[in-house]
Amino acid sequence: MRLQVINASKNKWQTLGAFILCFWTSTAALIAQPNPVSSTPGGVLTSASSSSAPRPMIDPNILLLNAIQQAVWGPPIACKVYQQSIAFQQQVIVSGEYKAAGGGTGQFRFTTRTSSGETTLDTIQVSDGRLMVTQVGSKTPPRIVNVERVRESLAQKIHLPQDHPELSINLAIGGQPELLRCLYQRYHWYRAVEGKISGNDVWQLFGKLRTEPPKVSGNAKLDAQNLTMPIGESEEMPSHVRLILGRSQTLPYFPFLVDYFRLKRDPEGRAIGFEPVSKIEYSEPTNRVQISEGDFVYRTDATTDRIVWETDLYLP
Repeated sequence: MRLQVINASKNKWQTLGAFILCFWTSTAALIAQPNPVSSTPGGVLTSASSSSAPRPMIDPNILLLNAIQQAVWGPPIACKVYQQSIAFQQQVIVSGEYKAAGGGTGQFRFTTRTSSGETTLDTIQVSDGRLMVTQVGSKTPPRIVNVERVRESLAQKIHLPQDHPELSINLAIGGQPELLRCLYQRYHWYRAVEGKISGNDVWQLFGKLRTEPPKVSGNAKLDAQNLTMPIGESEEMPSHVRLILGRSQTLPYFPFLVDYFRLKRDPEGRAIGFEPVSKIEYSEPTNRVQISEGDFVYRTDATTDRIVWETDLYLP
């Protein structure tokens, strides 16, 4: 999800909820020197065999575009989600579940519980393919996107996806697809390394905040916001990121891990390394998902009169 800069005087948990959504939407080894790492225990990424024949360089931006396309059009997927972050000088833990119907339906359900100290906050984001509703806690107004209206605006392109590579970006609304969309738009991906993590063949991608637009881009307000977000706009904005994508036939381009980092500077303002900001892990992924009609239904409180419509952010 996109980053929202929240006024410090607002409710603490509204602020933390927005912070979490900005990454979902993020403590691991730093990436000061992003080289293939050596074999280490605990499921950490290991480099590909050095005895294998040299492989041609692959543009990591293309890999991420493929990941967006897979997230939008691929088969159903379900997984557990765990996120650990440092926000406003405190540790924030998010745990939840994600389930998506895939196949271009836009149907998904993402539920989490955010905790910091003794306080918790429940969040849900769900789409039935027509409307997407995001509800952060019980005291904030639901945010709704008319997904069907976005699809109607893309009607001519949907029949010719091969001629419109930006189509999948524009249809990456909510859930894992939007997370990948924001990562692609916000960061310049400059290196891809083959490896393994927990026995899975993966790509390790490294990115840093963009200074110019990508070659292929969405043209909605959301995309413009991602492309124009300056480094200094928020002290919580991560400047670098590491993304682990599946490289197997069973889980192609699945985002196993997202690590966010912030550039660390000395008192004179000189860069001296990186510090971790947030880490998202998607575990126990499976394509063997049972889908029912009730999975993607969410009804907002009928008494609420504070609905926030966000459709314009996604209209191309």
